[in-house]
Amino acid sequence: MQGSTLVKVVTAMAIIIFISALALMAYRLGGAALNWEMGGDDPVLKIYPANESLYVISASNVSLVNAKGSIIWAVRYPDVLYSAYYNGTLYVYSMGRGLSAIYENGTVRALTGMGMDHPPLIGPDDTIYLRSGAILSAIDASGKEKWSASLVVSDPVVDGSGNVYFFMRPPGRIAEVYLCCMSPDGGTLWSSYCEKYTASMRLRPASIGGVLVYDEYSGVLYHVDASGNQTWDHSMAYLGQYSLVVDEKSRLYLFYLWGTVHVLNERGEMIGKFNPVVTNNANLSYTPAVYNDTVYVIGDSGKDLATLYALDLYGSLKWNRQFNSSAAPLIYPGRDIVCIDTVSNSGGQPSPVLYVIGKDGTLKYTYSSGDGSRWEQVYIGPDDTVYAKTDGGKLYALKG
Repeated sequence: MQGSTLVKVVTAMAIIIFISALALMAYRLGGAALNWEMGGDDPVLKIYPANESLYVISASNVSLVNAKGSIIWAVRYPDVLYSAYYNGTLYVYSMGRGLSAIYENGTVRALTGMGMDHPPLIGPDDTIYLRSGAILSAIDASGKEKWSASLVVSDPVVDGSGNVYFFMRPPGRIAEVYLCCMSPDGGTLWSSYCEKYTASMRLRPASIGGVLVYDEYSGVLYHVDASGNQTWDHSMAYLGQYSLVVDEKSRLYLFYLWGTVHVLNERGEMIGKFNPVVTNNANLSYTPAVYNDTVYVIGDSGKDLATLYALDLYGSLKWNRQFNSSAAPLIYPGRDIVCIDTVSNSGGQPSPVLYVIGKDGTLKYTYSSGDGSRWEQVYIGPDDTVYAKTDGGKLYALKG
């Protein structure tokens, strides 16, 4: 009898513990299913989507991981400082091993021991551009150096034809800055003096060829074609500072901090204009996002509260979703969902939270990072699996 009672007590306690564990998991996951996780003793540094798998760069190695979290292969490559992904190949650089190409079958090809202090850039002809200080070097796919340029003052960009653009100072006239265009084999196609150059000026390849020249702080934005001609100019210093976002259809969105949003097509023609600060109380100091014809902005909604607004290209409201937030939120849109990375005080203690919201504004689930760190990289997979990496080196695969 006593043994039977003991069994019943133990069983009851086990059930209580099990229910408590489920409740704790439900509180932490907020409706999410944790498919798998990585990190722990070998922190994850960066991820790159590769078809239906992921390249995962950790502190000690590089691996290819499938959607189920199984490691297809792993190669030892510690202390990766810079990386880039292009056309199925991952390029990684460490001071100890230099630059290597890692292919989808796990083969590693050492390319060069040349030093670099910026991520590599790969052109459509597989020319690889490396920048170290003021030196820009080009190597071919085997690692052989093709050419180099000195006195370079910007990161290079490459257009669809393989031409490379960068700012540089000519020898003997270092007070001047020129925008240069070179062919992949090192021939100078043209060089144009930039009278109004600033250190915050950036370059971006244009979908129609050539390059976009922009400065988000001074309001500058114009296009230069592959022949060196300025084809359009949308510089508006009087509107002040802006954030530039380019969507998957090559449309340009200029989110001016004072409230106005300009939408341009690739030819510089304005196709939309609205002010979400006035109409939706948005705060454009929070980084906006655009995906699939939807503009995402965030506004403050009171103490420890914020609201995500989903707008069309003309500023009309599609939907909005309020969420707990006590820190600057970040938006990660993709496919049929959008993720919000923020910090919540709803439980009485600051906790990094990832909100996963459906395309109609419904809250699908939330997830709190297990290591107490904020989310540093979020990728939404083809089946809406969310791959979220914290700045503490943990990688989670989530599904709602």
